[in-house]
Formats: sequence, structure tokens, C-alpha cells
Amino acid sequence: MKLKYIINIFILFFSINCYAQTSDKIELVHADKLSNGPEGSDYWICSGNVTFTHNNTIVNCDYSHHYMRENKMIAFDNVSINKGDSLIVKGNKLLYDGNNNTAHLSGGVLLKDKHTKLQTDEVFFNLESNIAHYPSKGIISEKDLTLSSEGGKYNTKSHMFYFNRNVKVNSKKYSVETDTLNYNSINKTSYFLGPTYIFSDNNTIYCENGWYNNITNKSQFRDNAYITNGKQLVKGDSLFYNRDKSYGKAINNISIVDTINKIIVNGNLAEYFEDENKVEVTKNALLNLIMEKDTLFITAQKFISFSGKSEYITASPEVKIYKKDFQGICDSLFYSISDSLVELFYQPVLWADDMQISSDSIQINIHNQKIESMNFYPYPIIISQADSLHYNQIKGKYMTAWFTKNKLNKLDIFGNGQSLFLIEDEKTKEKIGINKAICTDISIYLDEGKLSTISYKTIPNSTTIPYQDITESDKYLEGFNWRLTEKPKSKNDIIQQY
Repeated sequence: MKLKYIINIFILFFSINCYAQTSDKIELVHADKLSNGPEGSDYWICSGNVTFTHNNTIVNCDYSHHYMRENKMIAFDNVSINKGDSLIVKGNKLLYDGNNNTAHLSGGVLLKDKHTKLQTDEVFFNLESNIAHYPSKGIISEKDLTLSSEGGKYNTKSHMFYFNRNVKVNSKKYSVETDTLNYNSINKTSYFLGPTYIFSDNNTIYCENGWYNNITNKSQFRDNAYITNGKQLVKGDSLFYNRDKSYGKAINNISIVDTINKIIVNGNLAEYFEDENKVEVTKNALLNLIMEKDTLFITAQKFISFSGKSEYITASPEVKIYKKDFQGICDSLFYSISDSLVELFYQPVLWADDMQISSDSIQINIHNQKIESMNFYPYPIIISQADSLHYNQIKGKYMTAWFTKNKLNKLDIFGNGQSLFLIEDEKTKEKIGINKAICTDISIYLDEGKLSTISYKTIPNSTTIPYQDITESDKYLEGFNWRLTEKPKSKNDIIQQY
């Protein structure tokens, strides 16, 4: 027994002497008691405040089995690994391989450094590559933030976590569900690398690539990214959001979809000002108003959408409108979503079939995704081409156009009604002259887009000028301006203007 005691003392002295040196061998620094393992075993039993060191890594435990020949150790109870000046890993059991610089901890493992804290059932730690791998559920806890996954890795040098399988993030402001997420515990940035949902009180964000910084509250979302509040959906190639400034931006292939009001806004740049409930869309901006069996397309250099007690969209300048059965232009447009009312300002013109209609302002009334009526005021004028030299014209103080199934079928002119028509022989088509009539109110009825009947509400003051006596000034009513060259020809025609 005395010889064994002397050998134990010698081993302990030798280990302490080597403590300050870097060595590939696991070195015993302290143990209250040393003893041989069972007969036939090749390890020492160290118990009581045990401390080992290996390549600047310090291991503490209640007791251990030290395999000196294999350069391994198994530590039990209150195990802790200290690496560097800040990393601590704790568990109930440790298998430490000095030759391969690996540590396998199990039983209530806690990995902690000055940036974060990880809790899991077991960790495989490569001390040379500084990567800790955990195959079962792990939970990271930080101030106001919890991250969990069914497995992952942590690089203790770069402080980067790699989460996979059923990843969840919870904070006071939002939560995340995904299958693949990287997290930098220094700059507090989450990187989304697969299908990801981000939930908050106000909206839901989806992306397949992106990042969110918990310090700056800035984020970017890409790859099929969209944000929705349940009523509206915004998607684009890239979405940016600054939570502190309540500001968002979408870039390229943007779609803002309002499923309730049947509205879609497209463009290549959108900016969201959350505090003002305002969205601005520019760069090939296009407003789609979904109608019954058709769509009304509107383009402008800029659209501004406002939401709140009243919802409306403004468009300016260079507004162009295209629908299969009518087209238009103006310099400014106002669309009241709440009232289903579109208003055109600054030299607005509409073309419906063969007619050009203009006035100082135009109102388009929509009901149940159908155009119900239009109001033109003041001083509307209707022009249609009779032939290459002559134009039929009607004007007044106010005018209302009536629609049935989105088709124009009647026009009512009120106040100071005037008309000018080219008169032809019905059989020979020989030109007879120009008829000018003045009547307070006039109604025009159309059939399949063609003028069918004109009704003068009172007996008109009518004059016919023989064709051979017509002067140039006789051909036009005051305010005549034929603008057919400005008429949009197709949807692509208005989209390609910018």
C-alpha cells in the first residue's frame, strides 16, 4: 500500500509540474484522491475536486477515469470545460479524447460564453475546429430572445450558430418558424436559408432567404418574399424593413395585392412609411383595378396609397388608362377605395369606342367591380370622326355617361347643350352640309358602341349650313381639340412608357 501511495503522489506531482506547458497529453492538475481502476482496467480513478488540462482547455468534475495510455478521460458529475477566457460548457458526463481534441458531453448540457447561452441534452465539441455540434433539441436564451431547434452547430470562435430542423425564434416583437437558420451571437443577426415565416402582431412575412438584425431592427427578405396583414399582400425580389424607423422598401417585380378591394399595384420600387400609413410605388408603376370579366389598367410615374379611416390612391404625373372598351389620359388621378370613385384631373380625356370625351375633370363611379356611370364637368365635349375632314361634336355644361354591363349605352348633357353633325344623303352618301343645334339638355343613346339616337329635351334652335358654304370655323364647336394620337393602343403601350 505504501508503494501505491508513493506512485500516486508521483503522478500527481508530475501532472502539476506540466500544467503550465502546452501538451498533447491530458494532464491531471488536481484530485483529492487517486486510486487504481478495477483489476484488469487501464485507467486511474480521480475523485474529489478533479481538474485536468489539455491544450489550454481546463476540465473540472467530481471524479473521472483517466486513460493515460489512450490519452482519454471520462468525467462524471458537475463536469465543466473552460476554453479560453469566456467559454464554459457544463454537463453530467464527459468523454474527452486528447488525441483527436474532441469532447462529448451529455446530461443537461449548458454551453455559455459572453455572448450567448445554449441548453441541450448532449454536445459533440471539436476543440481544434471550435465547433460544437448538438444532435437533439437545443435552446438559446438571450435578452428578450429565445431560439430553439432539433439540432445544430455552434462555432465558438466566430460565434455563429447553425440551426436545422424545426427552428423557432421567439421575442417580444416577433416569432419565426423555419427549418434552416444561422445566427450570429455577436451582432445578433439571424440569417434565413430556407422557407421561413416571421409572425408579428401586425403582419406575417415569408421568405426563402434573408436576414434580421435584432440590434438595429433592420432586415432584408428575398426569394419569393412577401409580407401580408391578411387584407393586403406585398411581394418583390427584395424586401427591406427598418422597424425603428417604421420604414420599408421593396425592389423589383413588386406586387401589392388587395384581395378585398380587388386591386393590384405593380412596380419596381415601393417605399412604405408605416407611421403615415402610406406606400409609394414608382419605376414602371401599374395599377390594376379588377373589374367584372376585365381589368382597368392605369400607369403613372408615381402611385401613393393611403390607408386608415379612408383608403385612397393618388397617381401622377402622366397618367394613362387602358381597358378593352375605353382608354384615357390625364396628369393626375385620385381613386377613393372607400367610395369606389376614380377622379381624373388636368386635361383629362377618355376614348370610348369611336368617341373622344373631355372636360375639366372626370369622375368614374364603380359598383361591384363594374363601371356604373361617369360624370364630366365642367364643359364636357364629345367628338367623333365623321370622315377624314369632319367631326361630329356635342358639348354642354355637365354630362353623365351611363353604363350597362360595363358598356356605354347613354349620355346625358345638361345645360347649354350644343351639337354639330355632318349631314349626308343616306343613299348616295353625298355631303349635304353641317347641322348646328342649341338645346338646354341633350340625350344620346348608343347601340354596340355606335351613336343610335339623339334626343333634344326641348325644341332645339337648329341651323344647317350647306356644304358648299362651310367655312373652316364652321366645322368646330368652341373647345374642340382632337387628341387621337395620344390614345393608348394597348396595355403594353401604357406599361412601356417609362
